[in-house]
Amino acid sequence: MILKDKLNVLIGLDLSEMDDALINYIKVLHQLLPLGQITFIHNIKQSELPESFRNAEKLNIIANTIKHKLTTSIRKNIDFPRSYSIEVTLAEYTELAFIKASKQFDTDLIVLGNKQHLEGNGGLSHKLIRVLPMATLLVTETFNPNPKIFIEAVDFSKYTAIVVKWGDHIEKLSSSASLVFQPLYVSKVSWSFFPGLSPAEIRENTMLDIKKSALKWLKIYPDAAPLKVITAEDKNVASALKQFVKLQKVDFVILGVQGVTSLTTLFMGSVANEFIQMETDACLLLVKHTVLK
Repeated sequence: MILKDKLNVLIGLDLSEMDDALINYIKVLHQLLPLGQITFIHNIKQSELPESFRNAEKLNIIANTIKHKLTTSIRKNIDFPRSYSIEVTLAEYTELAFIKASKQFDTDLIVLGNKQHLEGNGGLSHKLIRVLPMATLLVTETFNPNPKIFIEAVDFSKYTAIVVKWGDHIEKLSSSASLVFQPLYVSKVSWSFFPGLSPAEIRENTMLDIKKSALKWLKIYPDAAPLKVITAEDKNVASALKQFVKLQKVDFVILGVQGVTSLTTLFMGSVANEFIQMETDACLLLVKHTVLK
C-alpha cells in the first residue's frame, strides 16, 4: 500500500450534534495531513420514511433539503481552503452507500463520529470499520483541537508495519513540528497458568518480557523512537491501553484492525473491538493490514 501525500477524505454526517465536531475536525486533519478531495456523505434510508414520502418527487425534495442544511452547517463552522462536495444518497443499507462513494471518490480515509456523551450507540461506525477496506478515523466530540501526543499501538503482528507506516506518514507530512509519536506495546502474560510462581518470580519474568519486547522493537525498527512497554497486569490489553491513554492525555491512537471482504464477516480484532467501545477523548485511527510498498 502506498500512502498518498494528499488523501481523499470521506466524512459521514448524520444530522446530529456530532456533525459540528466532524466538520470542525477538518481544521485539525488539515494540519496533520495534506488533504485532497473532501466529500461529506449522508444516507437516507427510505424504509425509515413514511410511505407517503417514498415517491421520487418527495425523495428529491428531502435530499435537497438535507443537502442545503449540511451546506449551511459546513459554512457556519469553517471556511474550507479547497473545494468540497456533499453527497446525499438513497440506499437501504448505509454501508453500501459508503462502499459505493468510497470507490467513486477514490477515498483514502473515512472519517466518522465516535460519540462519547452524545446520543447514539455507534453501531453504524462499527459496521463501517469492518466492511470498508481503507483506514477509518473515529473522532470524538471531545477532541483536542491542538493534538500533541500520538500513540502507535503495536503488537508485533502483521498489523504493526502499517501502524508504524501511518505514524511515519503523519509525522513526515504534518505542518506541526511539535507532535510527539510514541510506539506502545502492552505486555500481557497470563501468569495464572503458572500458579506456583511467587510474586517476585512474576515480577522478574514480567521485566524479562518487557526487555525482550524492547530489544525486538529495536531490531525491527532501529530508526524509530524507542518502544514504550506497559504491563496489562490483571486487566485486558484494551483496558490497559485505555488507562494509559487517559492518564497520559493522549490525543490520537493508531491501531491495527482486521480487514474483511463481506458484510457478513464482522470480526475486527478483539483489542480494537473492545477499545472503540470504551469512553475516551482520544481520536482513533484504525488501519488495516495490506501489502506495503
